Amino acid sequence: MCSQRFFCLTLAFCLFETGLGPSILVAQEESGLREELRNYPARILFEAYDGNNWELFMMNADGSDVRNLTNTPDQHEFYPQASPDGTMLTFICDEQAEGKTVRNVDVMQIDGRHRKRVASQARQPCWSPDGKKIAFVRMEFGKFNIKDYVSQGLLIYNVASGETREAGNKKVHHIYVPNWSPDGKWIVTTVHGGMGFGHAIIAIEIDGDRVVDLGIPGCRPCLSADGKLITWSSNDHTVNVGTLKWSEEGVKVVGQKVLHQESQLHTYHPDFSPDGRYVVFSLGPGGRVRADGPGTHTEVAEMIGVRGPWELVLKPVTGEGPLIKLTRGEQQTSKEAEWISVKTDR
Repeated sequence: MCSQRFFCLTLAFCLFETGLGPSILVAQEESGLREELRNYPARILFEAYDGNNWELFMMNADGSDVRNLTNTPDQHEFYPQASPDGTMLTFICDEQAEGKTVRNVDVMQIDGRHRKRVASQARQPCWSPDGKKIAFVRMEFGKFNIKDYVSQGLLIYNVASGETREAGNKKVHHIYVPNWSPDGKWIVTTVHGGMGFGHAIIAIEIDGDRVVDLGIPGCRPCLSADGKLITWSSNDHTVNVGTLKWSEEGVKVVGQKVLHQESQLHTYHPDFSPDGRYVVFSLGPGGRVRADGPGTHTEVAEMIGVRGPWELVLKPVTGEGPLIKLTRGEQQTSKEAEWISVKTDR
């Protein structure tokens, strides 16, 4: 074992001395990681803008076998959220009604069957840990507004019965990107200009009245499946990870560190793999541009990109190792990744 390790170190040193070492070793490391992802028992959902239309897609963890799940040229679908068992999908759907844009929350099976409406004038859905309910927020105003935080209240939809109720916490205002905690009691989310906060990542007691400031900068948090880790964008160019400590008083973040940082490109929408080993996130140029065709309102948070497309990339949760590109950014914008815990096939 020692002699083998010595040989590898000697080889690496010789390669480095010739000027070939770093690129060869990085290529080998990337190849090894791609092989792991090729056999990883989960898939990735994402939204993509292609042909003047937003659709929902699914692919293998290594970026192969890309499938369009929606195929609706007269509607825009965004923000896919998979049920814990990987069989269902809830998402945002924008459509035109009497010449006006209406944002809705829909639900369907992963294969596209049995699609139905959860609510109109609504946004930002997320699943309960048991997969039986969907939490979402209503639009703050009757007129469509693209800003992701223009929301009011928290509602709970029962998938089996189709009934919707108001959450017990009546303070909810201006939140986006909610995550339902594994114990079923809390929503971890971003708030912008509401609930006494300017901009913060907070935990909201669903049927109580407590609100806890997690004390971390940035937005768009995502919890690991077991609720022990959190990842988020601490600023426009940095993805962080941290450990969550839960108690009767709520939750706090400890041991936070930088997962990935860019000098110019923007990093958003991080999401944990089911086992917490990887984080996939959106990498793009920032900026805003209007879309053409149906739903010309589609801009800002939808981020098509002024100076180029958005792509999906992956990195081990340790922050070590190469950054793996998953999507074909030269042809379309892809972002808002969501892992499916069970690999599904047609």
